[in-house]
Amino acid sequence: MKGSRILPLLLLLSCFRISITLATVWYDKRALPSGLGRYTYSHENVEKPTYTCVPIGECDVCTALEKKTADYCLEYGNKEQVNCQWDDPSWVDTINKNDTDDDVISLPTHRACPWVEHIEKWRLIKFEMINFVIVVFSVLVYIWRQRKLAREKYQQMVQRIGVPA
Repeated sequence: MKGSRILPLLLLLSCFRISITLATVWYDKRALPSGLGRYTYSHENVEKPTYTCVPIGECDVCTALEKKTADYCLEYGNKEQVNCQWDDPSWVDTINKNDTDDDVISLPTHRACPWVEHIEKWRLIKFEMINFVIVVFSVLVYIWRQRKLAREKYQQMVQRIGVPA
């Protein structure tokens, strides 16, 4: 009887201990490494510089090396050359003043694009040609079948009437 009372109590205590451990882990993630208090995420409130990009080239297929190394080639395997400008001119001055090798913010020169025009045109032409061949083949089979059925019907009619062919 005593054992049946202790088991639920142990389960309750272990659940309580797990919840306290999870709360502590969550709190420690928000705390400073030195343990001086809660971390305020002040870096998230800093406005990041923005820029606008305008395409200056056509979408083209990435090379084998670019597909493995360049971020813009990972999504589609295609790239488009772009010209990017800072939206806020004050960022340009800030970047030029703080121009060190480790802290350089470079604007992108390429971006991912989903379709390469000449490849998509070729795919469309190929698709239409395949459909055309299928239609021609289907019409030829239809004409052959109609003639064959008509010939069979004629033979049946000749046999019923008894006219020598």
